[in-house]
Amino acid sequence: MQTSDLIELGLTEDEAKVYVALLELGGSYVSAIAKQAGVHRVVCYKILEGLTAKGLIAQFAKNNVRHFSAEDPRILVRKQQKKLERAEKILPELLSMTHALAYKPKIQYYEGTEGIRNVLEDTLNAEKEIIGYTDFGALPRVLPENELIDYANRKLEKRIRTRFLSPHSNEGLKHLGHCYPQGFHTHLVEVLFVDPAHAAFEYQIAFYNDRAAILSLNPNELLGMIIESPVYAKTERAVFELAWKGADKGRQPLP
Repeated sequence: MQTSDLIELGLTEDEAKVYVALLELGGSYVSAIAKQAGVHRVVCYKILEGLTAKGLIAQFAKNNVRHFSAEDPRILVRKQQKKLERAEKILPELLSMTHALAYKPKIQYYEGTEGIRNVLEDTLNAEKEIIGYTDFGALPRVLPENELIDYANRKLEKRIRTRFLSPHSNEGLKHLGHCYPQGFHTHLVEVLFVDPAHAAFEYQIAFYNDRAAILSLNPNELLGMIIESPVYAKTERAVFELAWKGADKGRQPLP
């Protein structure tokens, strides 16, 4: 059991350590639990009180000594399921609040690797097509290739058409070969490779719906941004179509 899994379920790092220790011990007194979890005894006691309040552990007396034991782990899972059900219940209301500002341009900023993931994830909401500029050779520098392959597969599953301009490079061709192996739906993915001397893209800019998703391809500058504006998106689409028509269409779209 990885404590990181429990952290993603809402426990703090120390709570996860103590909870795992309790599962391993099958119940014990504070000192033994603290030693097993690798936390200070005083800290452990406070954590045990907090986990008790959350209904994840139980307390009992044994030989006049206070003991603790983990409740059925399915309780933890059910709590997460209830949170998900609650989130889904209020989602329509949250979306209605968003739609009320639909005609006001909005800009969202993101930082770090997780921010880059969030920007890419939003592009999967494209209703028809994703178009834009990128450097396929640089993408694996900001995200692991297995994540990019998963993203490409999910995009194909949703049947979202993609058109991108990218500087030609061996790294780019290799990456595309991994993301879109032989037999993929070629009508859903079209890439025009252009002379890198004229297309030194250090950012990926993708246009979809009424949005522009911008993310840095420089691992030393992990920044992302989503601009939602029908006017801006329409203008940038027009610029892209001009660039697309002027691109070197003599190159093979994909290897």
